Amino acid sequence: MLRKGWQKSKTSLFYAAIFMIFVAPIIRLLVMSLKGPDGYSLQNYYILLQDARTLEAIVNTVIIALGSTVIAAVVGVLMALAVAYTNLRHKRLMEMMVLMPFIIPSYIITLSWSGLLTKRGLVNQFLESHGLAAIDMYTTGGILLVIGICNIPIVYLSVVHMLRKIPLDMEWASRACGFTIWQTLWKIDLKEALPAIMSGSLLAFLSAIDNFSVPAFLGISSGIPVLSTYIYEKAISFGPDSFPLAASLSVILSVIAITGTLIEALVIRKGGAMESIKDDYAVRIYLQKGRRRLLEWGLFLLWGLINLVLLAAMISSAFLKNYGLAMTRANLSLQHFSFVFTNTGVLSAIRNSILLAVITCVICILVGTAMAYLKVRRNSRAVALAEKCASLTYAIPGIVLALAMIFHWTEPLPGVKPGIYGTINILIIAYITRYLILQIKGSTTALLSVNPELEEAVRVSGRSKWTLWRTVMIPLLTRPVLSSAFLIFVSALTELTLSSMLASAGTKTIGLTIFNFQQAGDYSLSAAMSTVIVILILAGYSLVHFKASERKEKKEHEFVSGTRKSAVRTDAGPS
Repeated sequence: MLRKGWQKSKTSLFYAAIFMIFVAPIIRLLVMSLKGPDGYSLQNYYILLQDARTLEAIVNTVIIALGSTVIAAVVGVLMALAVAYTNLRHKRLMEMMVLMPFIIPSYIITLSWSGLLTKRGLVNQFLESHGLAAIDMYTTGGILLVIGICNIPIVYLSVVHMLRKIPLDMEWASRACGFTIWQTLWKIDLKEALPAIMSGSLLAFLSAIDNFSVPAFLGISSGIPVLSTYIYEKAISFGPDSFPLAASLSVILSVIAITGTLIEALVIRKGGAMESIKDDYAVRIYLQKGRRRLLEWGLFLLWGLINLVLLAAMISSAFLKNYGLAMTRANLSLQHFSFVFTNTGVLSAIRNSILLAVITCVICILVGTAMAYLKVRRNSRAVALAEKCASLTYAIPGIVLALAMIFHWTEPLPGVKPGIYGTINILIIAYITRYLILQIKGSTTALLSVNPELEEAVRVSGRSKWTLWRTVMIPLLTRPVLSSAFLIFVSALTELTLSSMLASAGTKTIGLTIFNFQQAGDYSLSAAMSTVIVILILAGYSLVHFKASERKEKKEHEFVSGTRKSAVRTDAGPS
C-alpha cells in the first residue's frame, strides 16, 4: 500500500508539473485576452477587429504565408525529385546547399538579401542603368520571398524521403502498361507523395505564420504589419491595455496555427502507410549527359546565388566603414569585427546564448530521453499526455509562447512571485518548454532502433539498471540523441523570437543583439556579428555532416567486404 501510495504521489506530481509548465501559461494567456476595464468579456477582440491595422496585419499574414508556401512547395518538390530520382552527381553537396537556409537563422538570410539589394548596391545600380526598376526588399514581396526561401528545406525533407519509399514495382507496372516516364512520374510518384507534399506545405505555412525575424527586419521599419510583429508592437507599447490586446492577438494567431497543425497531423496519418518501407536510393530517371550537366550547373548556380553570393554580400558589407557605399580601399576596415570581439555587451550576449543553448540541451537530453524511454518501453499514459502538451507549446507561434511566459511566470500561483521575470531563468524555462518535444521525438526514434532483447539479456544476467544504461543504452543512444540535440543547440543559440520579449538588459542574446543593431541602423555591425555566427554554425554542421558521412561510408565498406567474403566462401565450397 505504501508503494502504491508513493507511486500515485509521483504520478500526481508529474501531472502537476506538466500542467504548470506547458498548459497553465496557455490558460493564463486566454484569461488575459478576455480581461478588460469592466471585467472579463470579448471586448478586446471587438476593439481589435474594428481597427484597420489589425485587419491589415491579418491580411498581410495570410498573403505572406500563402505566397511563401507556394514558393517553398514548388521549389522543394522539384529539388526532391531531382535529388531522389535523377542521376545527378554530387548529390550530398547539393543537398547541403538546399538545407543551408534551414541551418542558418532566417534573420541572417534577411540581412544577406537586404545587403545585396540595397538602394545604392551593385545590383540595383545595374538595373537602374538599364532602365529597370530597383528591387526593394522592404516590401510585402520581399518578406514573402525570403520566408519562402527559408522554408524550402521543410518541404524538401518531407518529400524526398517519401519519394524514396515509393516501390519501384509500381513504376515498372506503369511502364509495362505503356505510360511514359513523365506520365508515371505524374500519375504514380507525385500521387503517392501527395500526403508528404501537403504535409510539408502545411509545415511551411505554419513556419511562415510563426516567423518573427523576417517581418521584423524588413517590415517594422517600412510599416508593414503582420500578426507576429503586431503582437510585439502591442506588448512593448506599455499602455494600460497593451498586454490584454497583445494576448487577444496571440489567441487569433494561435487559432490559425493550431488549425494548421491539426490538418497537418491528419494528412500525416493518411500518408503514413509507407513509413515502414526502407528508403530506395536507386536512380529512376536517367538524363542524357548534356541534359544532366545543364541541370547540374543550373541547380548549383541557383543555390550558389541563394546561399554563397548572398552570404558573400553580407560578409563584404561587414568590412565597410560606411554601409551602402562602394567597396573601395578607403571604405574597408576591420573595425566592426574588432567591436564584436571586444565590446562588453556583445560578448555578454554571446556568453548568454551559449549558456542558454548548453543548459537547454542538457536538460532536454536528460528529460526528453527519460520520457521517451517510459513511452516506448513502459507505454506510460502520463508521458503520452506530457508529449501532447509539449507539442502544443511547439505548435503555437514563438511570440505567443513568449507572451504566455510573461503572464504565467510573473505569478504562477496566487501570492507566489518567484521573481524570475527579467532574469536568464525565464529564458531557460521558455527554451525548454519550446524545444523539449524535439528531443522527445528524437530520443523516441533512437530507442525504437534498440532491440529490447539486449535489455532483457542484461537483466537476466543479474546486472543493475545503472549497468544496463552504462554498458548498453548510453553507447547505443549517444549518436542519435546528440543529433537531435544539435538541432536544439543551434536553434537555442540563434533564437530571436522568445528573447525579443523575455530578455532584459543583462540577458540579451545573439539574435536580439543583431536585431537591435539592425533596427538602430548599424547594418555593418549586424553583418559582422552575423558573419561570425554563420562561420561557427557552418563549421559545427560540417563537422556533424562529415562524421555522419564517414560512418555511412564505413558501413557501406563493411557491407561490401562482408559480401565479398561471403561470395568467396560460397565459390570455394566445402573443403
